[in-house]
Amino acid sequence: MRRQLQELLGPQGPLAQAFTDYEQRPGQLAMAQAVARAFEEDDFCLVEAGTGTGKTLAYLLPALMSGKKTIVSTGLKNLQDQIFDKDLPFIRKFFGDNFRAARLKGRENYLCPFFLKKTLAQGVLFSGEDRAILEAVNQRAPQTRDGDRSEFSLPEGWPLWAEISAPAERCLGPRCPEFGDCFLWKARRQAAAADLVLVNHHLFMADLAVRASGFGEVLPDWEAAVFDEAHLVEEAATSYFGKNLSSWALSILKRDLDRALPSLSLTTGASFGPQLEIFGRQVEALASRFYKRPGEYELWREGDPEAGPLRDFLINLYHDSLALAEPLKAPARENDELAPLLSRLLEAAGNMLFLAEASSREYVYQAERQGRRLSLSAFPIRVSRQLADGLINTGRTLVFTSATLSSGGDFSYFKDRLGIWPEVEGLAVESPFDYARRTLTYVPTALPQPSEPDFPEAAARHIEELVNLSRGRALVLFTSHKNMNFAADYLRERIKWPLLVQGEAGRAATLEEFTQSTSSVLLATHSFWQGVDVPGESLSAVIIEKLPFPRPDRPLVRARSQLMEEEGRSSFGDYFLPETALTLKQGLGRLMRRRSDQGLLAILDVRLLKKGYGKKLLKTLPPSRLTSDMAEVSAFLKKI
Repeated sequence: MRRQLQELLGPQGPLAQAFTDYEQRPGQLAMAQAVARAFEEDDFCLVEAGTGTGKTLAYLLPALMSGKKTIVSTGLKNLQDQIFDKDLPFIRKFFGDNFRAARLKGRENYLCPFFLKKTLAQGVLFSGEDRAILEAVNQRAPQTRDGDRSEFSLPEGWPLWAEISAPAERCLGPRCPEFGDCFLWKARRQAAAADLVLVNHHLFMADLAVRASGFGEVLPDWEAAVFDEAHLVEEAATSYFGKNLSSWALSILKRDLDRALPSLSLTTGASFGPQLEIFGRQVEALASRFYKRPGEYELWREGDPEAGPLRDFLINLYHDSLALAEPLKAPARENDELAPLLSRLLEAAGNMLFLAEASSREYVYQAERQGRRLSLSAFPIRVSRQLADGLINTGRTLVFTSATLSSGGDFSYFKDRLGIWPEVEGLAVESPFDYARRTLTYVPTALPQPSEPDFPEAAARHIEELVNLSRGRALVLFTSHKNMNFAADYLRERIKWPLLVQGEAGRAATLEEFTQSTSSVLLATHSFWQGVDVPGESLSAVIIEKLPFPRPDRPLVRARSQLMEEEGRSSFGDYFLPETALTLKQGLGRLMRRRSDQGLLAILDVRLLKKGYGKKLLKTLPPSRLTSDMAEVSAFLKKI
C-alpha cells in the first residue's frame, strides 16, 4: 500500500497529470505513509498535520485502499460535510470510485415521518407561521436525499424541529408504523453496507456508551477508526460518559407524559393525574429553587448551604419518579408510545440517585445555571478508563489527527488524556504555508497583565489601533463574554468598520456576514476559536485578547488539576500549559487557511514575554516573525 501511495501522490500521479500547477506535498505523503502503516499493522497513528497539509486525502486514501470497514469521525459538522460533499467526490474522480461511503448523523438531525404526521394533526395548536413551516417540511420531505435538517429551509433555532425528529428516548424503532419511510434507519442501512462511514465524535462516543451498557449499538461494527479534529475527542467522551439531569429535559418529559397518559387513563381506568401533578411541581422547583445565579457550581462542597436541601430534594424526586413509573410498567409492554416514555423516566430517576449519592470519586459533580434552566451533571474526571475497553485496547487500527495535537512536538499530553500508551510515537507534519514571510506575530510589552483591573480598557484600545491598521478584516477572540462585551461597547462608536459581535445573531449568520464582507470586525469567544474558515481578504488579522488558560474555578478543571497534584504531577505544567498551547494554536490557525493568505497574528498578553512559561508557548506557535513594535505592524499591514 505504501508504494502505491508513493505513486498516487508523487510527481507522476493522477493529480500531477490533471493539474499543471500541481505541487507535491512531502508532508501529505509522509502522513499517508504513516497512516498506511497503521492500517497494515492494526496499530495506532498520531499525526499533527499543519494547515494546508492535505490531511483528509492522506488518511482517506489508505483507509479506502485497506479494504477495512472504517469509521471517520470528525469534531465539527463543517468538516464532515466537506469530506462527504467535496473530498470523497474528488477521490472518485481522480483515484477511482470502487468504494461505498455513507454519512451518519445523530438522531436529532433526521426528520421523523411518524412524528411529523402527529404534529401536523395537532396543527391547531401552532401559530400560522409554524403551521406554514410544517406544511413546507411535509411537501419537501419526499424530495430530500437524507431527510436531514439541513435540507429544509428552517429558521435558525426553530423549536418545532424537536417535535418532528426522533431522539432515542421516543423513537419507536421497527414497531413504528412509518418505519419503511424512516430516514434514520435508511441512513443506518447505508452505513452498514458502506466501506467508509462518516460520523462525528459525539455519535461515536454515543455508540461506545451504548455498547458499554449492553443495550445495542449506534454504529455498524468497524475494523478501523480515524479521528480528525482529534483534539475534541476528550470533550465528546466526557459529555457522553457522564450523567445528566436537566430541568429542561424533565419539563419536556412531563409534557410528553401529559399528552400520553390521558388516553391511557381512559383505556385502563387508572388515574395518573395526582402523581403527574406532583412530578410537574417538583420539576418546576428544581428549575427555580437552586443555584439561581448563572454559572457553574461544584456540587456537595463542604459548607455549601444548597447541598443538603438539594440532596434531600433529589432523593424525594427519585422516589416520586419511581412511584409514577410503577403503574406504567404493565401498559408500557403493550403500548409502543408509552415504552420510550417509561424508559426516559427510569433513566432520569437513575441519574437522580447517582447524583444524590455522589459515591464515585472518579466523577466531578456540578450544577450549571443558564437562564431558567438548571442542569446537574456528573462528569468523569478522566475518560481513559471509559475509552480503554471500547476503543484504545481493542487491537484495531486507530488514527488520530488534527492541526493541534502536540505541544512543541510532544504528544504526551494528548496521549495521557485519552489513555493512549506512552510508547506510541507521534508524527508532526509542518504546514507548507510560508508563515515566516506571510505573517507577523505581535505581542505588546506595555499592556497591563490580564489580572489587573485596567486590562480590559487597555486591551480594547489596543484592539482599536490594530483593527484600524488592518482596515477592519479582523477576528478578535476572547476568553470571556464579559471582556468581549466590554470591548464591543468600547469599539462601537470608535471604529468605522462594521462590528459583529457573537450572540447578536446566530453563529451561521454571523460567520456568513463576516465572510462576505471585506472590512468587518468580528468579536467572539469560545466557539469561534476553531472551525472558522475565512480565507482571503475578509480576514487579515487574528487578535487574541489573552492567553486561553482553562478557568481554574470550573469544577471539572479543578478536579482534573487536583487529581494531577495527588499523583505527584504539576497541574500547571502537565495540564494548564499544554491545554493553553493547543487552544492558542487553534485560535491563531484561523488566519492561514489557504497558501495565498497573509496577515497579522496578535496576542495581547504580556505574559508571553515576561513569564518563564511564555517561551514554551511561543515555541509552539507557527514560525512567524515576532515583534512588539507597532510601527513594524503598521508597515507590514500596509504592505499586504
